[in-house]
Amino acid sequence: MIYGAPLCLRASRFVFVALLMLGASSLFADGPDTEATNWLEKSKTALKAGSDEATTFAARALKASPTSADANRQMAFTLFWAGHFEDAARYMRRALASDHAALLHQGPLSEIMPNADARLRLAEVAPKAVDDTDLCFLTGAVLMVDDDRRRALAFLVRAEELAGTDSQAATLANNKIDDRSRTRAELALKTSDWDDAVRAFTYAALDAPTVAENYAGLVIALAGEGDEKTALQLVGNVYARYRYATLLPWLRGLTIEPTELVKFAKRLESSGNRGLAQYKLACLIYFSCGYYKSVSDAAVQALMLDKLDDFVHDLVAYMERNKLTGNPVSTSQPEPPPEQPGTNTEPPGSEPSKDKPATDSTTESAGQLADGTLEDARLAIRKGAYTDALKVLDGFTREDAEPVVYQLLFVVFVGRGELAEASTAFQTWFLKAKAAERKRLNALREMFATQDMFDAWRKQILVVRDADPNVGLPRLLNTYVEITRGRYASAREELVVARIESPANQTVQALDRMLESDEFIQDVTPEGLPDDPSPKALLAKGDKSFRTGDYEGAKSFYLRAMEADPTLPFLNMGLVRCYFALGEYEDAVRQLQVLFAEQEMATREARDFQLALAAGYDDEEIFGKHLQALKDECEARPLSSKPWLLYGMALLSRSDFAGARDALKVWYDNDTSKVRDPIALKFYEYARKRAS
Repeated sequence: MIYGAPLCLRASRFVFVALLMLGASSLFADGPDTEATNWLEKSKTALKAGSDEATTFAARALKASPTSADANRQMAFTLFWAGHFEDAARYMRRALASDHAALLHQGPLSEIMPNADARLRLAEVAPKAVDDTDLCFLTGAVLMVDDDRRRALAFLVRAEELAGTDSQAATLANNKIDDRSRTRAELALKTSDWDDAVRAFTYAALDAPTVAENYAGLVIALAGEGDEKTALQLVGNVYARYRYATLLPWLRGLTIEPTELVKFAKRLESSGNRGLAQYKLACLIYFSCGYYKSVSDAAVQALMLDKLDDFVHDLVAYMERNKLTGNPVSTSQPEPPPEQPGTNTEPPGSEPSKDKPATDSTTESAGQLADGTLEDARLAIRKGAYTDALKVLDGFTREDAEPVVYQLLFVVFVGRGELAEASTAFQTWFLKAKAAERKRLNALREMFATQDMFDAWRKQILVVRDADPNVGLPRLLNTYVEITRGRYASAREELVVARIESPANQTVQALDRMLESDEFIQDVTPEGLPDDPSPKALLAKGDKSFRTGDYEGAKSFYLRAMEADPTLPFLNMGLVRCYFALGEYEDAVRQLQVLFAEQEMATREARDFQLALAAGYDDEEIFGKHLQALKDECEARPLSSKPWLLYGMALLSRSDFAGARDALKVWYDNDTSKVRDPIALKFYEYARKRAS
């Protein structure tokens, strides 16, 4: 016992020790009771065992790390095992967007999920994948994981065919392959084809949204077009995603004609509202053109506004490290002499060169992917949109192209008034085409929606022919036009001038032999082709087909009406109803969003929206069955978002506010967009208020 000491020191030894332990006890109170649960590993274990808990565990792992390639990949495998193929494809793409090597060293499937279940799901998804880009991609990815490379390649190639360009599918097929969209875009930059560069870099950025080079190229192409506003809006993606070791060497290696870009950068520096954003963009543009002194000057101005800007500091440091200084001595390069349109070193009726494709302006490498299908080109021609058709055909034109490509090019070039190119395309087609196709009646008229459109197209040839009757080129083209009209005597007369001008030409000789045969002695009158129905008539036919239960037929009529007049009232509503009846819920939601815009729901109240989903049904019971099918789909896909949005809107249109609130709540919870659709949110809030 210590007298005169504090109480704690005068207490017994046991009490003293107890007080010390009590004072230290708070040190142990803040730590976790157990370690954090590894939901990803639990999901993998559950999926391998075939447990229904795998989905729940995968969802928790994804919630904990929404951008993780591992979590998204596990969710994709789990949803594939559960049979939710569309959602599985979406998460598989997210995994590969986060990490291109996300599927390396995975598999086989028997190590991921029960082998019998995997084979069953593959058998289910394969027939559905034939015409669906995402399902083709998913099937190819799963087969690649299972090391079935032969079958995987078939699906991945099909995915590329359906999408036009799909870098994720191409990368899975060959991880050493270059991004085709980006390769095409870089070639477009080299030739100063800004429009094509913008389009190709946009596709590249959509396919690989984490790659800064795609956004940088897009910004440079927009600068070439002089689109300052859009370039400034998008350049932030470059600053947020760039890597010092990849972006700057890539920009330095670009081969670009700098004149227009340098003018654009100088405008940025001298604009009245110049600020940090303008100076940083000017630095980027100057650097890509090799104007390093201009980069330094713009960088000084930028650092005066923000001395800690990482991008500008990295740019200056890279230039100092690589000793990049000065500007090019000459700001312009000699241009090649311009080609005169319509000039041809060969006679107008001469045969196309065998050393190069028929039209240089529409030629690409054999491996280039098209931006559309031949059917898209036909539809554009049918509407008289020849430039749009030419852009589509641009991706198909190569030395081994099908004859129909050159026939369509012939029609397009005539429509654009470019008869020299039309002659080359026509002769290429004629020498490749089969005999039956060469003489088919109405072959040209059937490409146009109306007789008036065909006559206007044909007039392009007749005007040039009548201006100089002794030129063989328009005569040669009109010879074939007259053959398709059954006017063989007129065709023989037209061919005379071309035969005199170019007697050795193969096309002229083949036409001459054909017209001398017995079946071309007498003129014939081909059956008349009716003009396309008016958009209103097509809409009425679609409504009628829908009421009779022919939903595919109704959809066809509505889509044809949409091509002719997309502003037609009630047309979007009809398409929403068709997709709903056919069970094509993703398309229904996409069309529903078009309907939102049509009814200006961004500025109107939710109660003003008109969704007459049941109005097209004569039998209320059939509508009830379709609504139940949508409900079943939603319940089978609890983690999806779009079907739940459609179901909620369908219930809202029937004033079932409680049901609509619950369905839209699921949509709200499952939607993974960074910014949710504000109009859909408006309907969700409306349903909540009315249900309370």
